[in-house]
Amino acid sequence: MAVRFRKYWTDLIRPALLKGKIPLIPQAVVLRNGEVLLVKRDSPALWELPGGGILPGETIEDALRREVQEESGAPVEVIELLGWYERTGFRAHLSPTYICKSLSENLMSGSDDVTDVRYFPLKDLPKNIFPWFRSVLYTDVAAARSGPLKRTQHLGFGVLLRCIGLDLGGRLGIFD
Repeated sequence: MAVRFRKYWTDLIRPALLKGKIPLIPQAVVLRNGEVLLVKRDSPALWELPGGGILPGETIEDALRREVQEESGAPVEVIELLGWYERTGFRAHLSPTYICKSLSENLMSGSDDVTDVRYFPLKDLPKNIFPWFRSVLYTDVAAARSGPLKRTQHLGFGVLLRCIGLDLGGRLGIFD
């Protein structure tokens, strides 16, 4: 229990209290026949787009390819930049989000932070997905666009409470 609370603190609450450099977290929308690849985090136990931090010397796209392969087992080809998502509030970060194509059908996470990886129909996302990804996947992926989007999403106290509720519901088996 202490380990899970520590991860909540590290991943959800602590970043809002620190006034520092906002992290750059590239993420991938990996599409296949009307489905999107999602990874389920260990804590909070919610689904999200694969992606993560950039190592020194990596480009954004190299980091994205590495993170997707680590989290899903699938190498990807980066197709295009969907948009820049500035997320403010409790989990502030800047997320360049790319449309990608998987180069493998085999899925298997090699990450300690990921407990499951699978494709979901774009029109039937899991209930326990981080709330801010719904608009990205329902609206932005489907929208006709002439270039990369630029969106700001505020992750306030209500979103934090919703994430905690979704995590608890998932752990109680409500979303199975």
